Amino acid sequence: MKKIDMHAHLGYWPFALPNCGTVESLLHLAERYDIEHIAASSALALNYDMQAGNEEMAKAARGHESLLMYVYVNPNFIAESCTEMDRYLSEDFGIGCKIHTSYSATPTSARRMHDLIAEIARRTGLVKVHPGSAEDLAAWARAYPDLNIIVAHSFGAGYHAAIDLALAHPNIHLDFCCSHAGRGKVRDALDRLGPGQIVFGSDMDLLDPAFTLAVFEAADMTEKERAAVYWGNGARLLGIG
Repeated sequence: MKKIDMHAHLGYWPFALPNCGTVESLLHLAERYDIEHIAASSALALNYDMQAGNEEMAKAARGHESLLMYVYVNPNFIAESCTEMDRYLSEDFGIGCKIHTSYSATPTSARRMHDLIAEIARRTGLVKVHPGSAEDLAAWARAYPDLNIIVAHSFGAGYHAAIDLALAHPNIHLDFCCSHAGRGKVRDALDRLGPGQIVFGSDMDLLDPAFTLAVFEAADMTEKERAAVYWGNGARLLGIG
């Protein structure tokens, strides 16, 4: 079944990951697992240099139709983040923004993070947050009902709170990629929430998509659930026919 990967990265990480970090690696994994669109942010932007990383991501996306770009933004540099959004969100491949609370050393409760979300909501309808408190994400979902928020990793082992959050807010969406399998959590989310607010994301090529695919396939999904999770929900969020 064709898929949209809503959680990917371009670039190198400080781990022993052979043959990773390149556009070629992403495209190879996408071909292997029938992934037609890859929504990615820059590892360089997340870890070190926002502007250089976003520029690298944009260059790759311009050259490969399957690559889509989350513009990485940082609450410590709001004016610069606005410039980055204005530069790349107008491009066909610019599909939304990515926030990383721990790498930016800024919790979702911080005033500057709330200020950044307001700027994001003025410019796009999609943001992926890694991670955040349920209380703050709920406040954002209420304040900006037209902003779709993807909860990266669905709070990990605390996924029950992520499901509760999505149940209360239709613009909250859950991404279950992780570095540990967490048996049963996808089936629990499907049974309580339904498939309409769950997206597939692999964290490639930091992780091989096979890992998260196994987590989903172990949930014994129906064909309707598989179609929604692997393609339909991502297509709706990205405006893909």
